[in-house]
Amino acid sequence: MATEDSKTFHTERRFPDRGGPNWVGPLVSYREIELLRKFLTSSSKVMSRKRGGTDTQEQKALKLAIKHARFLSLIPYRGGM
Repeated sequence: MATEDSKTFHTERRFPDRGGPNWVGPLVSYREIELLRKFLTSSSKVMSRKRGGTDTQEQKALKLAIKHARFLSLIPYRGGM
């Protein structure tokens, strides 16, 4: 039987050096193409929070950055990266 510790959700930040009190700018920029591709599946879908290891704030920033990069044709809307 699984213990309670295995059921807890990942709470550590994926980008601990970003978003602090002295941080200026977005958590994730649409210009960071290689970083954004790490959070896309092979079919160009955004990974879930659990699979990507992000918290809510980071996931929202990733979603917006990916949408912006797709609009500017920096990453594809569909698979085939």
